[in-house]
Amino acid sequence: MSTLTVAPRPLATRPAAARKPSGPSAARPVVSARHAVAPRPVACQVAIDEPMWQLTRRGLVLVMGLLAAVMGSALVTCLVAFLSVSNSPL
Repeated sequence: MSTLTVAPRPLATRPAAARKPSGPSAARPVVSARHAVAPRPVACQVAIDEPMWQLTRRGLVLVMGLLAAVMGSALVTCLVAFLSVSNSPL
């Protein structure tokens, strides 16, 4: 499995809320996780899925040839079945 190293990102904080609380709870201080500094990972390992197997040019030609042979034999079978029906009345 291949790994990819990502450059570290700087620490980021979210801005404070634009509106102030009002009402009976306005006098109490509010503890919020919104202003907490969240550490970013220094490096991330990203898995890259690689194919299980790959066809070479020779293998691709072989597979395409086998597919063409199967399709050709199906065409010949259908043509022979069509031509073997007699035109004479029963």
